[in-house]
Amino acid sequence: MTGKLLIFLYFIHSIYGYLFNAEEFFKNNFDTNTNYDVKNFTIRIPEIIFNSGRIIISKIDVSADQVDDLDRNNILPFYNHKDNETISYQILSSSINRSINPCDNFYNFVCDGWIKNHHVPEFDMSYDRLTDVQYTIYGQLETIIRSASKSDDRIDQMISILYNKCLDPMEDNRYGTSLVFYKLQEMQFKRFKYLTDFLIYIYPRNAIFQISVGPDFYNSSINRIYIEATSPSLHYEYFINKENNYIIDMYKKYLASVMEIFVNDDINNIIFKNGLFEIPRRVNSILKYQEQLAILANKSSSDSHTEDESLLLENVTIEKLQRLLPSINWLKYFQNILPQKVLDKVKLNETIIYLQNKNNLIFLDKLLHKLDRRTISDILDWIIIFNYYYTLDDRFKALDLQFTSVYSGIKNEKPKAIECLEVISDVFSDAIDIAYVKRFFNNKKKVEVEEMVKNILATFSDTIDHLDWMDEKTKSNAIDKVQKMIINVGYSDTIFNTTKLYTDFGSLSFTKENPLPDINEKIAKWRSDIYFENLIKINNRNSKTMPSFISNAYYLPYENTIGILAGALQNGFYESKHIIPLNYGGIGSVIGHEITHGFDDSGSQYDGIGNFKKWWDEGSKEKFLNKTDCFVKMYSNVLVKEVDQYLDGYITQGENIADDGGIRVAFKAMRKALELESINKNIKVKGLEEFDNDQLFFINYAFNWCSVDTKEGLKFQIREEVHTIPKYRVNVLLRNNEDFRVAFNCESHDNMVNDQTCRIF
Repeated sequence: MTGKLLIFLYFIHSIYGYLFNAEEFFKNNFDTNTNYDVKNFTIRIPEIIFNSGRIIISKIDVSADQVDDLDRNNILPFYNHKDNETISYQILSSSINRSINPCDNFYNFVCDGWIKNHHVPEFDMSYDRLTDVQYTIYGQLETIIRSASKSDDRIDQMISILYNKCLDPMEDNRYGTSLVFYKLQEMQFKRFKYLTDFLIYIYPRNAIFQISVGPDFYNSSINRIYIEATSPSLHYEYFINKENNYIIDMYKKYLASVMEIFVNDDINNIIFKNGLFEIPRRVNSILKYQEQLAILANKSSSDSHTEDESLLLENVTIEKLQRLLPSINWLKYFQNILPQKVLDKVKLNETIIYLQNKNNLIFLDKLLHKLDRRTISDILDWIIIFNYYYTLDDRFKALDLQFTSVYSGIKNEKPKAIECLEVISDVFSDAIDIAYVKRFFNNKKKVEVEEMVKNILATFSDTIDHLDWMDEKTKSNAIDKVQKMIINVGYSDTIFNTTKLYTDFGSLSFTKENPLPDINEKIAKWRSDIYFENLIKINNRNSKTMPSFISNAYYLPYENTIGILAGALQNGFYESKHIIPLNYGGIGSVIGHEITHGFDDSGSQYDGIGNFKKWWDEGSKEKFLNKTDCFVKMYSNVLVKEVDQYLDGYITQGENIADDGGIRVAFKAMRKALELESINKNIKVKGLEEFDNDQLFFINYAFNWCSVDTKEGLKFQIREEVHTIPKYRVNVLLRNNEDFRVAFNCESHDNMVNDQTCRIF
């Protein structure tokens, strides 16, 4: 070959997690006249592309165990505080209410000022610090999305088209009831003889049975189809608990009002042949069906925290599935909904399918056989209306708000600007992810937090090693699981696979000439196909569950993977300039929380690579279950006085265990970090000078969860949330913590001290 060799460096990743264009990386992070000591430096080129006589390297991985600036003699990423420096953290210092005794009500002691300066939006039930961060992120996302209109990239063009159509106020009333009537008439014309044909017709929307794809329970490297019963439109408690009868009465009125609009718009009585006289029958049909779904949902919730999750699943072939659930022709169904590329590679007759709560599915199947044809028809009509509700006009939105305000207290619709940002960032999250990280995330934070992660992981392993209730073999298995955890800080490296990005979006196409409902249909079908294509892909234990621009973190038991998202590494949860106690009380406790999820009531049933496996000694498992029961009882005995209801320690047990283990390991890790970083011991926080390191740790932990809530919001959280209400997430947890007690010199008679302590780690 003759001529010049052209090498284009699109990305360099990662010297300690940096991600930059090559030129920017060296310009921004290395002084040209400085000497560096780089340990275990490695260059990996995973892909080389030959194109038109050029060699294109689409990615270079550059890694190093440590990069030292020999002229400054400190690790590059860490903030270099001066001796006796005072840093500012005004949002926290202004929140402390010193008139409240921290040993009486620590949550209010820390959060009082923040609560007074924030309110619940009229379109929501609560507003907390993570939501506060998310609103900052919304502004960043708007910048990214609006800039897409200036790009020639086909993905950017689709982003711009959908965003503008979503914002267009004319779209809200463009179709009235016409599109839903079209669907109802089309279904009437087709005269479906079998339920299978209806399910194929309404695809890619699920109805009656919920179809999903996920990692195999016993072999997480491959994916399987999962089937479970669909959920009722309202939370099952509303149907089962007689105290909620007034809500069901309002639900009946809501359904009747919706039907009345349709009857009035059906001028020729094509669908509603008997006019208004049909409404009571149709409402009763819907209610009868919803009540049965609620019974199943209640049972599923009761079973969800079983000590053996394998009891909730049964793997079957198509043949066995057909015998168990004969109301659907399953072979025909999957032949019609699976993408052709999947059908070309899988043998449906040999495919393993998981049934979740098999008895519930059998009950639902038998119910479908018992219902008369008229009732089934009413239910299917409602499924059409429900699934295409988004196309209906403002008359329906007003009814929707009127009804939901009864049990939610919400007074207004979510602003269109926020709604559209959420829609776009959901559909195009993979594309927006790259732009967000490049534009708004400082990769030095990634480096610094990764160091925290290493410390917290090592501390957690050490904690396990010193447990007096766990046998040695189980300890070894548990430590092995910790060591195999994959923790993505800021983002998963997989987001920069632009080849996959353009391949995935290659099968989605629309223009501004397409009506919005058509675009939504294309997107729904496209997403479903992408989803099902996972059936022919191998899992690499590094999937992207949430995009980087969410102010949150997650743990995936079926991968043993943790994500500490870029969106959460700001606004005091993590700041480079903050001292060790603040960062460990902030994001450090979150990291510890997610690690502990690997050993909560559910995560403890999966091994180091995410497979369901009984790796516990029976004796240790029994002791573990007794300890989890302690948490269930402790939280269930807490009365939320604002609404006169008790916390549900059962549905929140996994999160409560993770909170407890997380704060304990983060506190220990902070102590270790302080020993190594003695310079930070002299740093003070302006306005918080009287608090020592231990106290600042607990103060910033509590500050994580400051929240304002309506009464309806509190009831909602008790009823439906797996996390404990923020106030009690702080106070109940810290009452149970000896380190907190010592840090604030709390006495045995103080409200923030428990008589007995629940502890696992």
